[in-house]
Amino acid sequence: MAMNDKSPDHRTRGAKRLFTAALVLASGLSAMLLTSCESIGGKYGPGAGVFDTVIVDAGHGGHDQGAKSVSGAPEKALTLDTAHRLATVLRGNGIRVIETRTGDYFVTLGGRVAVSNKTGRAVFVSVHYNWTKRRGAQGIEIYYNDRRSMRLAANILQETLGVYHANNRGIKNQGLYVLRHNQRPAVLCELGFVSSPGENRNLQSADVRQHLAEKVAAGILAEQAGRIP
Repeated sequence: MAMNDKSPDHRTRGAKRLFTAALVLASGLSAMLLTSCESIGGKYGPGAGVFDTVIVDAGHGGHDQGAKSVSGAPEKALTLDTAHRLATVLRGNGIRVIETRTGDYFVTLGGRVAVSNKTGRAVFVSVHYNWTKRRGAQGIEIYYNDRRSMRLAANILQETLGVYHANNRGIKNQGLYVLRHNQRPAVLCELGFVSSPGENRNLQSADVRQHLAEKVAAGILAEQAGRIP
């Protein structure tokens, strides 16, 4: 009786040891898979996924002029011009484009996001120019709000930096309205400082804005192809 009483318990302990070993093995495999997935996405996260549409958002408009340039056109005019050029380049590459505004009129932040949220297989790219009281501030920076938008931001930054030898101000996580309320991968591009006399001279040039539009488009296409910066 004593042997029979102990045998089931012995078998139970053996089964528990096997189950524990299996859990350890499974945990190890899971960790390896997670590490592998992170290495595929790199430090910029998993990427935007499959998309065939870009929501091109020209910042400001109408009564909202945006930043006041040192001289020349205000931000709202520069963003509209750049966004239209960007849309043209993307369409030339077979991308479906929806523009949140196509003229000098005001669109609410909620309205801009609504266009994006009702569109499937899309990314949202908002075009802006920067301003600060410190005249020496220069460079390009790209904002994002969630991990799936990081790589898109990095790809755009990588392409645009060489347009006019801009300072690299990096990609930055910030909860801007059009980013945090967006259900699609979304970035906001600050393509230079209109408060900087030297940089503003570049940005007031149609040739420079065309080049910026082409490079933003190149970054979007690189993200669509899955490029890891």
